[in-house]
Amino acid sequence: MMRNLTIFAAAMILAFAGAGAAEPPELNRIERQIKRQPAFIAEKPLYGLYVFGPGAKTRVWAAFDKSAAENEQYDILYFDRNGNGDLTETDERIVGEVSDSGQSVSFSIGDFTDPVSQDVHTSLTLTRRPNDDGSVMLRLDWQGREVMRGGYAAEPGPYAQFATTTAEAPIMWFDASGEFGFQPWMMKKDFTIGGSADVRVFLGHEGIGKNTFCAVSQDFLPAGVSVRATLIYTDSEGHEQRQLNEFSKRC
Repeated sequence: MMRNLTIFAAAMILAFAGAGAAEPPELNRIERQIKRQPAFIAEKPLYGLYVFGPGAKTRVWAAFDKSAAENEQYDILYFDRNGNGDLTETDERIVGEVSDSGQSVSFSIGDFTDPVSQDVHTSLTLTRRPNDDGSVMLRLDWQGREVMRGGYAAEPGPYAQFATTTAEAPIMWFDASGEFGFQPWMMKKDFTIGGSADVRVFLGHEGIGKNTFCAVSQDFLPAGVSVRATLIYTDSEGHEQRQLNEFSKRC
């Protein structure tokens, strides 16, 4: 059994026109304050913060509420469409649609214009599972072209979960215009020498909080572009070894 196993991945990344490499934003320094909040009906509204663009300069708060205090499901969403920190504006209250199975509530947000970059991101949909799971996933078409989803988990279990306070709210970073990071997905922890393993990674950005990875879809990289990963391990004699691999399959 190999020990001290680490996987480092590097890929040829396609950047949109005009985008350049830059230092990633310090998401942990973002103030988690909302300027104005509505009169919530739920005893405990739930909060999450979405940031957009290469510098994460656009900050959009989302808050789940209930249409009636006795409801089990959070069926109301407040989404700060213009990123000004005011959740009381009339077009920012969205009524959710409960699935036929009752296993999720979906909120159709529609198009969103980034007030900083003026990019228009389309088909925004926020979905939340029932309270015993509480997973939240935001899906959008970045600049109307590239599918992105935010709230992925590396391990089996619930995805991103909103918090009961703004101070604890998860932060999820959407940006498909520059360099990316990687997150493993349901990946085997131990590898056997001479054996094989199924290694899966997301391409995108890590947020702040548990299970906050935002990823582009498997179609973002052209079919001929693969992800290169270097497997670094210690052999039976205590020597460091490196093996270059390519991830070519999409899932």
